[in-house]
Amino acid sequence: MNWEAISAIGQIVGALAVVVSLLYLAREIRTNASAARLASVSAFNRWLGQLATDPHLAEVWNRGVRDFESLEAGDRERFVAVILQLFQIFEEMYYNHLERHMDPRLWNEVETRMRPINRLPGIRAWWRLYSDWFSGEFANYVNQLTADSQVSKINDLTNR
Repeated sequence: MNWEAISAIGQIVGALAVVVSLLYLAREIRTNASAARLASVSAFNRWLGQLATDPHLAEVWNRGVRDFESLEAGDRERFVAVILQLFQIFEEMYYNHLERHMDPRLWNEVETRMRPINRLPGIRAWWRLYSDWFSGEFANYVNQLTADSQVSKINDLTNR
């Protein structure tokens, strides 16, 4: 047998192996992206479930979003923890969106929910104290979303 023929067959087999590996890698990336998106959505749903099933936490949420400063020590820590958890979920979703791991329609829903939350006085007060716990990029995004949301709210009021 000719060594050149054996070399050519080896190169063909190697090329096929590379193509199969790339196809497998592409499938795994899609699967991981889907899993990341589902994990974010699942985390948000668990967060909502906490509020729905814990009456004291729901009451602390309701007081805190209206007036963060009025919360006393234990309730303040609980509020800080629950809002920190919420914004960490939002941050994870934000980066999933930037990496194109989140359907744009789903991201639109996330933004739609973030806008009114960011307008709440207690959330704004909390954000002023804790925004540096997040990446600068996400903090800038939240600040811009909040500013846009405030302008949108003012425009809605003046157009009535």
